[in-house]
Amino acid sequence: MVEKMDAFERELREQLQARSAPGGFADRVMARVPQRRARETFLGFGLPIWRWAVAAVLVAAMVLGGLEHDRQQRLAGERAREQVLVALRITGSTLRDVQQKVSARDERESFSQKGTVRQQDE
Repeated sequence: MVEKMDAFERELREQLQARSAPGGFADRVMARVPQRRARETFLGFGLPIWRWAVAAVLVAAMVLGGLEHDRQQRLAGERAREQVLVALRITGSTLRDVQQKVSARDERESFSQKGTVRQQDE
């Protein structure tokens, strides 16, 4: 078993030894590699135009999202304000009703007490 491993390692070392490439190998490889076209840049910066377009779209989406968020917050505030005003109207109306009932009761008690006082004077 050890002999098999030694033979395998020897063969592996032989196969992995550095060898010089055959003549013209680099030229053949470079001929197969597609030529890169000159990158189109925007404003002289190194990024291609499509990357600038993507960045512009992302910035626009963020700005519009912020504006929409503000609008939603404003609408929610307006709805809350309307609810508070309705609650205040209901409370005011209820307080008026209670005040009228208390006043009416006070008036009845006042009349009944005056009648009682007059009866005592006579």
